[in-house]
Amino acid sequence: MKNWHLWKQRVSYGATDMAGNLIWQIVGLYLLFYYTTVLGISPAFVGTLFLVVRVIDAFDGMFFGFLIDHTHSKYGKSRPYFLWFGIPLGILTMLLFFNPSFGGSKVFQLAWISIVYTLFSLVYSGANTPITAILPALTNDPDEQTNLASARMVMTNIGTAVIGAISLPMVAKLGGGNSKLGWTVWAVIIGLVIMGLFTLAFWNLKENDSLAEEAEGADAPEIKGHLSVKDSLKGALHNKPWVVLSISFILLQTFWVIRMQTAVYYLTYVYRRADLVGAFNGLIIVAVIGNLSVPFLSKFLKHRNVMIVSMITFAIGEAIMPFGVVLLFTGTVIATVAMGAAFSIAFVMIADTVEYSRSELHIDEPGILSSVPIVGAKLGMGLGGALAGWILSWGGFEAAAKIQGAKAVMAISTSFIWLSVALAIAIVLILQFYKLDEKEVTSAVRAEAAKQTAAKDAKKVETD
Repeated sequence: MKNWHLWKQRVSYGATDMAGNLIWQIVGLYLLFYYTTVLGISPAFVGTLFLVVRVIDAFDGMFFGFLIDHTHSKYGKSRPYFLWFGIPLGILTMLLFFNPSFGGSKVFQLAWISIVYTLFSLVYSGANTPITAILPALTNDPDEQTNLASARMVMTNIGTAVIGAISLPMVAKLGGGNSKLGWTVWAVIIGLVIMGLFTLAFWNLKENDSLAEEAEGADAPEIKGHLSVKDSLKGALHNKPWVVLSISFILLQTFWVIRMQTAVYYLTYVYRRADLVGAFNGLIIVAVIGNLSVPFLSKFLKHRNVMIVSMITFAIGEAIMPFGVVLLFTGTVIATVAMGAAFSIAFVMIADTVEYSRSELHIDEPGILSSVPIVGAKLGMGLGGALAGWILSWGGFEAAAKIQGAKAVMAISTSFIWLSVALAIAIVLILQFYKLDEKEVTSAVRAEAAKQTAAKDAKKVETD
């Protein structure tokens, strides 16, 4: 029965990020392509839109993290947000790919796109910030936290692999040759699935308030919680491992977004094999190998070192991709497996910084600290989308041209491969400043838990 409970919790936890990443994958892989080729909007405008929206809401993840830390409901702190924002996220998914003609007015069309995309971005934060914030409340066992993070990424990558592989064929089939209609119908289907997955997670995940109580005792330092916004941010900035991880996560998301958004361009205009796009994007499924490797690797390597090895492996995989179709697919398999490990260990490292804050800084603000993925995702989406759009414009990309000029081809290759490699190496260098030893933190937590258990047992004996 215990195993059934563990697996139900793992699957339900994974369902949250699968839901969020269904739309994240479509936005990352196809929204730039959809706006520029289906709707005929200039890549410069789209790139600027992505960046402006990211500037507007880049740090709303911290705002939602603050709200989570100050939420009191019978369902817990994080869990209610799966309904409050998961349902609207599904609706906005539908609206992203529903674009009225407005009588042919380009101004109204651009205004509609800008408003819907901005609302989507805000709601995305509200639905996804609690995914990481709830992890420390599900279990205080470091090994099970790693298992939950791996289960989260396994389900995410299964969902995103399916989306990457079948989206274009489904759009073609559902639209009957009308790509605009096809995208609208496909978005409605995905929106309904997103709402269902978040509802499943809401009903099956339970926050355990006693976990925080077990870490506190009569002899333990006072744990500060429910801080003001100023004090919450001040406490976060004093958490040096969190600061380093935050910078790394932003760069990680930036190059991953750039890579996702330019993959269809790379296959279509550099290799001139648009027929391979579905198969290529479907290879995201091999990220599951990287996800599943993390519990094993973390037993022998520090979490930081797992991330470093993942980044170096990713860079190697990317670097071999330009040298023929075989190496294109071989390289993307290597890079994708590495990214599976990187994202899984990143979420474990965030939980490490939350525990470090509690045990070393005596501050309990998991919502603020767990907003890292959303801040990173938003800045990454904005910077990545803007860079991709700007580089395409710089290269003179023409949506109507079946064959692009040499400069446009170079721009696509730079975005898809070499910028990603450069940022991955930058992360390796930045992580040299990440000094958190999770094994020492875990030992301290377990020692304190054992101490509190012994004290409770002694008190019980005295009472009896």
